[in-house]
Parts: sequence; C-alpha cells; structure tokens
Amino acid sequence: MMNFRIGWRLLLQQPTYSMVVIGGLAVGFAACFLIFSYVLFCLNFNGAVPDNDRVVMVKQRMNIFPVPIWMTGAYLPLRDVALASGMVSEASIAVPISKTMRVGDKVQMLYSVAVDPSFPAMFGVHARQGDLQAALQHPDGLALTQGSAAKLFGGAPAVGQGVYIDGTLLQVRAVLADPPPNSTQRYDALVGPHSSAWAGRDTAFSEWKADQLFLKLRPGASIAALTPVLQAAADHSPFDESMKKDGLGKMLNGRNVTDIRLTSLRDLYFDEDLAASGDSGNRNSVLGLAAGGMLILLLATINYVNLATVRTLRRQREIGLRKLLGASTGQLVRQFLSEAVLITVLAAALGVVLAWLLLPIFSDLVNRHLNGIIMPQHLLMAFGFAIFIGIFAGIYPARLACYALPATALTGRGNSETVAGLWLRRVLTVLQFSSAMALSAGMLAVGWQTWYASHASPGFDPANLLLLRLPYETEGKPAADAFIEQLGRLPGVSGVATISEAVGREDSKVFNSLPAKGGNDIMMDTVYVSPNWFDLMQLQAAAGQAFSTHLDPHDDKDSGGIMLNAAGARALGFETPEAAVGQTLSNTLRITGIAPELRFHGLSEQSPAIVYRVRPGRVVTVRSGVTLDEAYRLIAPVWQRNFPNAILEITTQQAALEERYADDGRLMRILAISSITAIALAAFGIYVLSAYSVQRNRRQIVLRKLHGAGGKDIALMLGREFSVLVGAGAIIGLPLAAVATQRYLAGYTEHAPVGIWTPAAALLLAIVVALLATTRHTLTAMRMPPLLALKD
Repeated sequence: MMNFRIGWRLLLQQPTYSMVVIGGLAVGFAACFLIFSYVLFCLNFNGAVPDNDRVVMVKQRMNIFPVPIWMTGAYLPLRDVALASGMVSEASIAVPISKTMRVGDKVQMLYSVAVDPSFPAMFGVHARQGDLQAALQHPDGLALTQGSAAKLFGGAPAVGQGVYIDGTLLQVRAVLADPPPNSTQRYDALVGPHSSAWAGRDTAFSEWKADQLFLKLRPGASIAALTPVLQAAADHSPFDESMKKDGLGKMLNGRNVTDIRLTSLRDLYFDEDLAASGDSGNRNSVLGLAAGGMLILLLATINYVNLATVRTLRRQREIGLRKLLGASTGQLVRQFLSEAVLITVLAAALGVVLAWLLLPIFSDLVNRHLNGIIMPQHLLMAFGFAIFIGIFAGIYPARLACYALPATALTGRGNSETVAGLWLRRVLTVLQFSSAMALSAGMLAVGWQTWYASHASPGFDPANLLLLRLPYETEGKPAADAFIEQLGRLPGVSGVATISEAVGREDSKVFNSLPAKGGNDIMMDTVYVSPNWFDLMQLQAAAGQAFSTHLDPHDDKDSGGIMLNAAGARALGFETPEAAVGQTLSNTLRITGIAPELRFHGLSEQSPAIVYRVRPGRVVTVRSGVTLDEAYRLIAPVWQRNFPNAILEITTQQAALEERYADDGRLMRILAISSITAIALAAFGIYVLSAYSVQRNRRQIVLRKLHGAGGKDIALMLGREFSVLVGAGAIIGLPLAAVATQRYLAGYTEHAPVGIWTPAAALLLAIVVALLATTRHTLTAMRMPPLLALKD
C-alpha cells in the first residue's frame, strides 16, 4: 500500500506528466472497451435463450431460384413433422403479422409476431404482468413488451386495454420484458397461432408456406438425425412435387427443389449459410475488430512504456540514492510495478467513463443496441485487465531501475538505456507507425470505394423522386388505387407510379419462371411495375418499346407484353437482346422491348436476369420537386383517409440508393476513428522518442556544433533517425493495407480508381505527423547551448 501512496504523490507532483500518460492510456482503454462491447454483443448472440445449443432454427434454400440462398425460414408444416419424429420436445413458429398498432388516434410502428404457446418456454420469455399463456391461446389475446406498452399507453396500466392491429381489436393480456437486443427473434408484441389479427392463420400450414420455425431438441437427439426427416417431408410436400413435374424441375439436374438445414441459436449469428441474406455476422470480421481494439490498447501501452522509460532514466539519482540507503531489488520492482498499476487502473476508470459517454454514438456507428452492455462483471474484467497491463507495462522501467548502478547514477552518467532497450523502443515506434499507416490506407480505400459506388449512376436520374411504401398486401386493392389517384392530383406532384420494390432495395423479391428457347423454364428476378413507371422515370426502352401507359395495371394476363433486360434476353437463349424483341414465349408472352440497364443491386454484383411485368406494386414512386417536410404535409391527409391504421413513411430515391452502402459507410467511419486514434498515438510515441533522442545525443550535437555544424545539419541528423522509423513502418504496414484493400474490393464488380494514391496519402500523412511531432525537440537541439550540455 505504501508503494501506491508513493506513486500517487509522484503523480500529484508532476501533473502534466500524469495527465498525458493517464489520458493517453484512457483513450486506448475507452476504444478497447467500446470495441469489445460490440464483440461481446456478437459472441453472446442468443445467449439469453435457455439451452441455446439445443434450440435450432430450420433454414431453407429454394434451388429453383436464379441465385439460391439460404433463408431464415422454412415450410411451417415441418413443425408437426418434427414433433412427430420424437426428437423434438418443443416447437414454435414465428410469423410477422403487422408493423403497426393503434390505440385511439395514436398509431405506432410496432412489430407483432404470431408464435405458438411453447415459444415462451423455448426463449425464456416470462410475463411481468398478466397471463402470457392466455394471451397466446385466445384469438383476441395480445402480449406487449414493456417498451411497446409504454409507447402505446405511457405510464397507464396496459393489461386489459384494447389495441387495434390492422383494424382488428385485441385485448392486452400480458406485458413482457423487452427481448435482448442480441437476439435472433425480435418483437414488440406476441399473439397466438389462432389470433384473429393473423390473416394467414387458416392457410399457413395447408399451403406449405415458409416462415421462421424453431425446434428444441430432446436430450440425446442431434441435428444430423433430424435433418433427413425434415428433408424427406419437404421433398414430398405438394409444392416440391409440383415443381419436380414443372419445367423448372428439369433444370435441377437431380438436386432437391428445397434444401433443409438446421442451425442452433448458439451458432446462428455466425452461420455462413446466411451471410448472403444479411441476417448474420462474420466471425472473422468480429475477431478482426477485437484484434484492432487490442492493437489500439497496445499502441497506447507502448506510449506509456516509452514515457515511463524516459522518466525512469531521469530518476537515476533517486534510484541510486535509494539503493545506497538499502533498498533491495524486490522493493524497487514493487515500487515501479505499483506505480504502473496505479496509472493503468486510473486510466481504465477514466476510459470506462469515456466509453460510457461515447457508447450511444458508437452504437449508432455499428448499428447495434449496446447501451446495456456495461455490466458489473464487464467492469471487473476491465479493471483486472488494467492490472495485467500495468504489470506488463511496468516490467521494462522496473528492469532499468534494477540495473542502475548507484555510483554511476549519482554522478549523472547513468541516464541512458542500453542499446538493446533503445532498439526495442524503436521497434515499438515502427509498430505504431505501421499500424497507423495500414489503418489510414484502408480507411481511404474504403471511403473512396463507398463514395464511388454510392454516386455511380443507377441508370436514371434520382432527382425529384420520392418513395413511400403502401401498407402490407394492399397493392392493387381499392384503397391503394384511390390513394394513388388522389396522390396524382396533389399540387406539386407531376406523376405517380408503382413498382414492386424500389431500385436500390431488396426487401421484397419476386421470382417468376419463363420458358426458354430450349424448352426449359428459367427462374428470373421479376419486377412488377405500373404501365407508366418507365415514363415517370424518364426512361426509354433500349430496344423495342416500353409499356404503353394505357395498359390496365390489374390485368394479370400480360396482354400488354413483358419487358426483359439484356441479361434476361440472353438467359432465355437469344443471341442478342435485340433478337428477343417481338418474340413470343410459349405462345402467350410477347416480348415488347428491352429495358435499360438499372442498378437494382448496385456495384456489389452483376446485373441479374430480370423480367418486367405490368402489375400493381407496393412501392409508390412520386415525381415532385417539394422537400420531404412539404411532402409529408401534402400527402399525410390523403394517407390518413385511405389508411387510418398505417404509418406514412416517405424517403427520397437517392436515399434508397445510398442505403445499400450503409455498412460500407459504417466500416469507413470505424476505420477513420481507429486510424485517427492510431495516428495520434504514433505521434505521441515519436514525440517521446524524439525527446529522449535529443537528451541522449546532446553531447554529440554540441560536438558537431563546435566543429562547425549548422542548425540544418543538426536537423538532418535527427531527421534521418526518424525517417528510417517511418520508412520501416511503411514497409510493414502499407503492403498489409494493400492486401486488405484488394480483398475488400473483391466484393465489387466495379472498382473506384484506387491505384497507389491511398497508400501514398497514408505515407504522406505519417511523414507530416512525424515532422510535427519532432519539430519541437529538433528546434531545441538546434538551439542547444554547448555549455549546458558539456557541464553534465
């Protein structure tokens, strides 16, 4: 304890040193704590689910699609097949039924899910108020989470109150805790499988519809044993049997129409099958981020070791005097380690406070709800790690103190470290600069590619285009038709059209099969548009003619023909897109034209084969020059007249195009913060090293001056030392950045002209930072009086 008191007094005696060293370490601890909060969030996904290694989700892949991908859903009748197998103790569906709720005139965006009564036991869900089983077993029952109950009723009791879901009145029978943010199954409200608010309850099982399905394996049962049972049931389902007999079945070449797999909730977040669906995380990315957090803390620790080393060398007289007074090696080691632990613990405490203040910003940055991640056990781990860092960082200064000779130290001749120690600190500085340059070059490459991709032409001018989504399953209905007709008459609106999904979004995909020239059926991406959509977008057909604006949008016979893009024409067997114009497929479908190339998927993949058909679409495209605020003011009254139970959401077409690069933008910001932190730590490290270098070489500097060296010569002497360090950092860091950049760009079909400018810019930045950090001590050396140096 006495050593800690001595360390505390030393910190108070040198406030500048204390603020610098504690502040630098605190930044490292804060960055590491924030990053590890995200890492723990990902690694503990579904950690609140009891026996999450035995609770599995059924995945499904439809091989008849143009690009088969695994989906977080499967045929719902597989629930009963699994229960009948004897290998499953519990099973539950999880079907989204609505995203809006209404109480009086208040409409809220809330996510309702239909589940089986066994769902609470599987997921560890308990009622805080009311009866959860009654809510799931009664057709008019409803269970709200605490958060959704507060949104709908404020502080008033929710149990017993009425809530409208899509016009159906339900009674709140239970209030639940909010589900953990790192849970696969998210919801604001739960209803039972026979709920009157679920329009598809009567056909979901008879028509073999697909949605989320969870099973809990009995002890001793395995995924490997259950999967073939479910696969056999899927193979003999009415849908799969009909597909095998259809033209598409010929294209499968013996493969299943539907593939079935199971994944435990413990492993689901990092499931590689689901990477393409966007519903999972990448384990390597998360672990790489963890390594980045450790790297930042390591860089901060290196700075502390450098500064503590210089401080130890300046305390040689104190150390020599203590040795003469009988201090043992063990006492000196304990003193220096205690000082280091005290500093790292104080820095960790300050870092936790900084992390807590920055956590909301960081949560938005990584698009994860991390506000509940600071828990007592995590704080204990942080302070335990701080003690370990303190011991690790204090070893080298303690070693220098132990090897100091009293006679040499008291005469002032022991204030320099060994050659090996000097080279160690130079290597550490090189590591700092290599890390800073690698992060900077990577950040510049990601930022440039993101900007390039988000500004690449989508094939049309997105200016003055607004988007809004009709309520679920209302497209083509009288209310939707009335809304569109009234919307077109509003002042400032020059045109209205519909499409099944906006360009730039992939929330709702549609697939249709078309007969190819060889007789086989081809499954294609399908885009439903109103007859005037191409006209509204100011697009002309690349060949042939676009749809006539006089077509009936409700005609499902394709009497006005279909349009293909170039990839679609080639997929159907035509040598050129122009050769497809005017051709008839299967004596019914006439190809009227070739659509212009539109970037539905951005630069992340090649344009797929697409067929355009005239049908009602759920996304309304409005051409208007008004602002978003003005658009809400104009459209809201019309919306409320036609959809009183739905929430109006309007966005611009440009915003929809930029949404698909949101993850890249977040990655760029994370790299930017990391690179700025690394650069600052590197600058601090070379600042400390330059201070020590001037002190260590002061006699050589003076002798050079006495022999006629000028200030320029002194600056060049010191500059050569630091330029070698920066150059070595570039040799290590920039190739690593180049490899990482190439791997990142491999995910794009079209690259920005990155070239060598990103590593060159990172190198230039490192040189500027090094110059600025060493300028003060270089000027000190240039102005050093010979007498001041020689008298020591």
